[in-house]
Amino acid sequence: MNYEIIDAKLKNLIQICKDTQNYKKLAVVSFILTSNRLNEIGINLGVRARNHSSGERIFEYMELINDIFYKNLQVPIFPNEHIDIIRQCEILFLKNKGNIPLEYIKQMFTTYYDLRRMEVPNLHKSLKQEEFLESSKLGIFSFLSSRNTSKNNHTSDLKPLLLQKISEKESNLRKNLQHELNSQNFETAIHLHSLKKSITKQKTGKIIVQGALKDNIIYRKSIESIFGYFILGLVILLVSLGIMILLELSVLPIVSSGLSSLVLIFFTCAVILIYFYIKQFRKGR
Repeated sequence: MNYEIIDAKLKNLIQICKDTQNYKKLAVVSFILTSNRLNEIGINLGVRARNHSSGERIFEYMELINDIFYKNLQVPIFPNEHIDIIRQCEILFLKNKGNIPLEYIKQMFTTYYDLRRMEVPNLHKSLKQEEFLESSKLGIFSFLSSRNTSKNNHTSDLKPLLLQKISEKESNLRKNLQHELNSQNFETAIHLHSLKKSITKQKTGKIIVQGALKDNIIYRKSIESIFGYFILGLVILLVSLGIMILLELSVLPIVSSGLSSLVLIFFTCAVILIYFYIKQFRKGR
């Protein structure tokens, strides 16, 4: 994205709004630019883009990203003050259909430029295990993942020491990230999180460090939601087809022998899918 072109167009728009004393267009642009930047940040972090069609608001999307990374790394991506500013401005913006005070527009652009200065890693890139161990200065961990490790070494005896070392480094990284979001520290924190889980779960004496950074944090919530909606859509389709056939049967009873069994199949499948949806996606909510 060419920010120089954006800034040049913004200057022209600001001048036009000053001349006309109509700042509605500037308010709309501030929200569009902020939304686009947040989508860019979210996608780089491996999170889905903001769902405009469902009415998901900008501040809600920011809270979603914060929840994901605080749950996994205890590190929020966006400061609370940024979310509060956008929440206040966005609610008023939607309520007044774009007509908000100039002071609110200034706050939106201030937040937008703060978001532009944020350094977030692209978690879709690959990082080999050797590169991680070397860059993070955690050579001790290569001992457990080495292919040349003999079967007689007692890796379980090292687990407490390794977990302690990882926890110490995680704590230091967390403090640094809360002060400043640094891409390299962020990537290291994600790998440490994955490595810690591997150590606590390992049974074979080997640690598996995943190659893609975005795979080291679980984003099952959005994936499960999509699958759940797919099942509900299939249920609606089956029920609709069953109702349509029943209507046809009421008009043309002569074809009832051939279609009645099909109706039964549709409704049976719908019931099974509803049971599966309730069991898998509604449990624990």
